[in-house]
Amino acid sequence: MRGAVVRGRAGALGLVTTVGVLGLSVLPAGAATAGAAVMPIGASQPQSQPQASGTDRSNVGATHSPQLLRQLAGTSGGTSTTGGTGGTGGTAGPAAQAAMAGAVQGVDVASFQHPLGAAINWQDVAAATTGIQFAAIKATEGAYYHNPFALTDLAQARSAGLSVVAYAFAIPNGDGASKSAAAQADYLLSYLGSGGGGVPIMLDIEYDPYTTDQCYGLTPAAMVSWVSAFDTEIQRKTGRLPIIYTPRSWWNTCTGGSTAFGQMPLWVPAFTTAPSPPLPAGWGNWSIWQYSSSGTVTGISDPNHTDLDQLNPAVLALLDPGHRKNIAGSPVDWRLAPAIPVPSQVPSFSASGLPAGVSVSAAGLVTGWPDTPGTYPVSVTATGGTAAGSVQFTWTVKPAPDTGPVGPVRLHKDGKCLNDAGNRSASGTPVTIWRCNGSTAQQWTVAQDDTIRIHGMCMGVLRSGTTGGTPVDLQTCNGSSGEHWRVGTRGLLINPASGKCLADPGGSTINGTQTQIRSCTGTAAQQWTLPAGPVVSQIPGKCLDDSGNGTASGTPVDLAACNGGASQAWLAQPGGTLRIHGMCLAIAGPGAVSGTPVVLHSCSGGQPQLWRIDAVGAGVSLVNPASGLCLADPADATASGTQLEVLTCDATDPGMSWRVR
Repeated sequence: MRGAVVRGRAGALGLVTTVGVLGLSVLPAGAATAGAAVMPIGASQPQSQPQASGTDRSNVGATHSPQLLRQLAGTSGGTSTTGGTGGTGGTAGPAAQAAMAGAVQGVDVASFQHPLGAAINWQDVAAATTGIQFAAIKATEGAYYHNPFALTDLAQARSAGLSVVAYAFAIPNGDGASKSAAAQADYLLSYLGSGGGGVPIMLDIEYDPYTTDQCYGLTPAAMVSWVSAFDTEIQRKTGRLPIIYTPRSWWNTCTGGSTAFGQMPLWVPAFTTAPSPPLPAGWGNWSIWQYSSSGTVTGISDPNHTDLDQLNPAVLALLDPGHRKNIAGSPVDWRLAPAIPVPSQVPSFSASGLPAGVSVSAAGLVTGWPDTPGTYPVSVTATGGTAAGSVQFTWTVKPAPDTGPVGPVRLHKDGKCLNDAGNRSASGTPVTIWRCNGSTAQQWTVAQDDTIRIHGMCMGVLRSGTTGGTPVDLQTCNGSSGEHWRVGTRGLLINPASGKCLADPGGSTINGTQTQIRSCTGTAAQQWTLPAGPVVSQIPGKCLDDSGNGTASGTPVDLAACNGGASQAWLAQPGGTLRIHGMCLAIAGPGAVSGTPVVLHSCSGGQPQLWRIDAVGAGVSLVNPASGLCLADPADATASGTQLEVLTCDATDPGMSWRVR
């Protein structure tokens, strides 16, 4: 499903098979009119012009600081003019140009590249003989200005087949609260739209364009803290850290040569005669090189003033995922992505050090159900064309809550229930079968960490044994393998470490018989009904839902945010049905085919109402045995209210992976 449609959004660039691989998504409406300024909607929107009256904001239309251009050109001349580039332009020397021959080319634009409001013809840019394949577009400066052409440029450049990056020009000494790094990051994301519009983000951190204090009055330690705060806020809101644009001289002076950001992709400006640019401290290589500020590009009405850039042909820059965090047993579903995706660098991904239960596809899709708490150092490598790259990050899996549905665990035999012998909380207390009586000795919590608890203790296999016949008792909860249980087909309770099932030995009907683990046979002595609970999707935060909490036949079954409510309290019955409100999950109508919706129906035991729970990695597929089709979230949609369907089973598709709890 992912190869054709990703979360219901069609890819615009066509640079790789899916939008998800690109890390890009549709930009907000209002960016469709060529050359039109995108005006704010409502008082809460950023303003397109500086707010501080009388304050010099002459650099807002420019791509970069005039001080930077003067420094790169090696001159002291040049002045800053309203909306202009300011300073003296320049370009790399012959040796550098020879070294970059055949490299992937890009441009860097702001409102200055729209003289008198002229539109950029992005189709012409993409078709130019210079081979432009990507564009960086200035979106904001500080927290007081947004480029009124940015949304239009981003949308139209993508429509022309270019990869795009949106960037924020940092002003760390801005007015009042606007100097906050988080405020400037939020201002950028607010302008771009929800989640930053899905566009890769770049932080342009360089010379102060308005004063002679190139470091904005900050100490190196304060500057490092500011950059870190901006990056952290972008990662918190988008799930990825940005690219950093910075010149060597400024970085080494104003951050004291900090090496704290070398993991992130580097976009470096340099007009050098050498075949590669000089690097700021902390980086062993560059990803993008701005080698000219005086280019002429077909389609841009700004002769001799357009920034030109190239990708490093040997380096595949990957967006740093930042410090990933999630709770054990909670699903993950996100993508690794190159900083700037281009046709010649379509990457193939691999990873080491991932938490158990998680995998990465060659296309960079990270999916699974990490179950074991801990801190994991993860390394990702990718190759595309002649380029290769890697990124390292830390992944913390926190312990899952010990809460969940509470009630009796019923044996499908002679009215017996799982029982805490003597209603005690001592370690070693036998877990037995007993006549169901509703007492506190039979009120079990089916916790989110895959444990089954009572009186603060966990039901576990004695000494985490794996041999058939090993008794089951109460234990102090410590996360050992013997304490974990998964729901299987026909009401089986499976201990994943041993692969064996919780059993009433010999099919006894005697009260007080201690349970054991046995080879799974599916007999009535191994069939249990847990308290009603959620069926959780691997699409994070989503659960199987009875739409509108309905009780009528034909009520749609959809995807909704997990809320623990009555519309998500499903009973997995040993007979193979999933029930809610006395109704059964069923394939709608006769003759199930791929794409048929699922609904509620009065329970009859018919084939459309039967489901088999098949293990798929750390999750399960819910398979209708008669049709062989799987319960699925179509197109891996994330919107609440998406009606679920049955589709051809695909073990790699997160939209078909569930946890029955």
